[in-house]
Amino acid sequence: MDEHRGHDTVSATAERTEKQKQLGVTQSKFQQRIQEREKKLQDLRQAMQSLKCSAQAAVEDSERIFTELIRSIERRRSEVKELIRDREKAEVSQVERLLERLEQEIAELRRRDAELEQLSHTEDHIHFLQSCQSLCVPHGPGDLPSITVSPHDSFEAVRKSVSDLKERLEDIYKGELVKMSISVKEIYTVNLRTREEFLFYSCQLTLDPNTVNKCLRLSEGNREVTCVRESQSYPDHPERFERWAQVLCREGLSGRCYWEAEWSGNGEVLLQSHIKRSA
Repeated sequence: MDEHRGHDTVSATAERTEKQKQLGVTQSKFQQRIQEREKKLQDLRQAMQSLKCSAQAAVEDSERIFTELIRSIERRRSEVKELIRDREKAEVSQVERLLERLEQEIAELRRRDAELEQLSHTEDHIHFLQSCQSLCVPHGPGDLPSITVSPHDSFEAVRKSVSDLKERLEDIYKGELVKMSISVKEIYTVNLRTREEFLFYSCQLTLDPNTVNKCLRLSEGNREVTCVRESQSYPDHPERFERWAQVLCREGLSGRCYWEAEWSGNGEVLLQSHIKRSA
């Protein structure tokens, strides 16, 4: 009896020693994984801090550049305004000179017309003949000065240039905004390699019974869909697919999302922003 008890003790000790080794190996693996994850955690925190600093610097640079751009546009606006006013002053001055000349000519013509009217009623033939010769001589140029004043045409070129500049700036802004959006998205792209890394962004999706085609049957809490021969008796719904054997997920997706799907036979999992249900 004592021998058997001693044998059990030796067996338990040996098994404990073996299990202790296995425990040590497992513990070493855990410690290694802890170290790896702590290192990853530290790297991510540093990357996050660096990202925040870079974002703040980008915001400050953008604000500074846009402020300089606005100031530059304000200067150009003042220059264009000054050019328009100079053009206005020059053309107004020219028109004013023409107005003054015409007013002087009108006054002179009225004076001569009054003298002719007075002369036509004189009874002194000698005075009439002497005065008529001098008064009937045309005074100054007979033709009217060529005057063309087109307020709209005078500044249409400037207006068109400013409008074209606005359109070009908007086109440049839109193009650069697209480039900036793409570059920002690239900054936030994470280089995922393992399934565990993808699972960090995993999400549970369910199928929407209001959209399922009548050739499909839902099961497993609307998480499984099967193509069947017999038409299902689903109630009418404006969002239901009528022609194609399709069904939408109930949840909308945004940002990074990861999900896994299993299927057999013919089938596809698609990500669409807009779908026609009846076409």
